[in-house]
Amino acid sequence: MFTRNKRSEMEIDVMLDEPLTSDSCTKIVMELIKYVLYQKQQIPFAYEALVQFQTNVKTTDRNAVSFKALSSTLKSVSEHLSSQFFLKGCDIKEVAIILGATILSPKLYIEIELPPYVLNSKQHKEYQHSSRKPLLKLMRSMLECDEFQQAMNDPLNMTNMFVMLRKSDSNLVSDFFLPKPQYVPPVQAVNSFRIKLCQNDKVDVQCNCRTLVKVYHDSCKTYSENEDDVQYTQYNNSTQSSYRWYQSKQIIKGFKFYS
Repeated sequence: MFTRNKRSEMEIDVMLDEPLTSDSCTKIVMELIKYVLYQKQQIPFAYEALVQFQTNVKTTDRNAVSFKALSSTLKSVSEHLSSQFFLKGCDIKEVAIILGATILSPKLYIEIELPPYVLNSKQHKEYQHSSRKPLLKLMRSMLECDEFQQAMNDPLNMTNMFVMLRKSDSNLVSDFFLPKPQYVPPVQAVNSFRIKLCQNDKVDVQCNCRTLVKVYHDSCKTYSENEDDVQYTQYNNSTQSSYRWYQSKQIIKGFKFYS
């Protein structure tokens, strides 16, 4: 379903048939980043093709060096994003992907709203909760949205990509995602989209994983001394005003192919 909200964003609802794990959330965000980089001509080939290419050229090749830098940045962003799901007192509500010279002058703005709960990947296994099906749902929803595809087809010169989180976090120090308390998403960006990962409350979360663990948004956590065995429980105590934007320390930069 596609609608426009009061901020003039195009909303894309992605209806999920099963719950996401924290690993799935991270993979969805990272795959979307790679998709946008390629579609907006920030990298010369699809990311998977670049992976294959760099295995067949000298490490000193200019393109290989550029790809290595990009790959290192994406790995760092992925690892730090994943770690946010396991921080005590940290509750991620949204992830934003921004293309533009600065976060205040976006050429493309994509906001991903996470579902009301995600399963903890320390207890829930990939083979039981694969990210493949949610990724296919996401891709289908984006392909069916004409406005989104038009935005992907519009040419864009080389620019910066920023990753931001909107979260409620009781941790006073954030080493990688730096607080941006004054940041306000663009009211009328050239291309602004909100992807809502929607989960039916009646989705069956029964599985054969060792322990059923739900991590709820808008919440405070309860912990025991043995975190590997605990069932995390969170309650709806956080308010909208407790959520703040944080910007990734690293900026994702693409590159052009040199023959």
